[in-house]
Amino acid sequence: MPVFKRTYLWILLLSLCMTAGVSAAETGRKTIFYNLTTDESWAAGMALGQAAMALKEGYGVVVFLNVRAVYLADKSHPQDTFSGTSKTAQEMLSALMEQGARVIICPMCMKKAGIEQSDLMSGVEPGGPPVTFPVMTADDTVVISY
Repeated sequence: MPVFKRTYLWILLLSLCMTAGVSAAETGRKTIFYNLTTDESWAAGMALGQAAMALKEGYGVVVFLNVRAVYLADKSHPQDTFSGTSKTAQEMLSALMEQGARVIICPMCMKKAGIEQSDLMSGVEPGGPPVTFPVMTADDTVVISY
């Protein structure tokens, strides 16, 4: 085998090894922004389950909780389990955040729902236009609504 072909193969192999385990931004994968508007367990479970699969595939994931979905992050709000996973939305959200997903919540929706910052599960960050607009409109972001 010619020397330049062996060198090329070694460089290719080295670059493949170096990209293992890198973030979505580093691999050129898009970020998926899940716009979640409901606290209904079937729809919320589908969105969060899909978000978990996207993370496993190497995509960046942002879950935006707004309208009634803000109740999903309220520690004291009773929740049903999603039949596909037998987990509550809070359990699914916690797992997503542990795996690197970002969970943002609408502060105006929180106010309307009577939810305070102290009511939120750990790791959920307040949003608003300065936080959500740059993420939603980035060239490498796809927005999916549930």
